[in-house]
Amino acid sequence: MLKRINKFLTPNKRKAIYGVVAALVVALVAFDVVSPDDLSGTLQSIVAILGGLASILAFVNVSPGPNDGNPNP
Repeated sequence: MLKRINKFLTPNKRKAIYGVVAALVVALVAFDVVSPDDLSGTLQSIVAILGGLASILAFVNVSPGPNDGNPNP
């Protein structure tokens, strides 16, 4: 699954996504659709979720070392 996601999200696609999201955020604040305070709370939630997902990905993708599970290395 991760290989397919990495294959799909090439550096150019990621750069385009970052640009679109940044432009969308600026437009939403400029046209007073969302307030900076609302945006701050939303960003805090997104960062917390991404942090949790990063921890899960690390747990799933890190292979055990040669001494893991051996109490007397």
